[in-house]
Amino acid sequence: MYNVVENPIPYSGLFTEPTLEEIQALIQSMPRTHRANAYMVMMYTMNRCHRLVEDNILSKEVFV
Repeated sequence: MYNVVENPIPYSGLFTEPTLEEIQALIQSMPRTHRANAYMVMMYTMNRCHRLVEDNILSKEVFV
């Protein structure tokens, strides 16, 4: 048996769960002057989520 690993990424039921493709389409529908900032925030968020999973889940002994 192994220890249960908790998800370190908080979840909010106030928002939907669009796919990455849907998020990209949403960003593309924004005025051109806002797209770079929206993509930057999206990538910041993806990188932080990646790091949370790496540090808090994949580095656990159960996966080593």
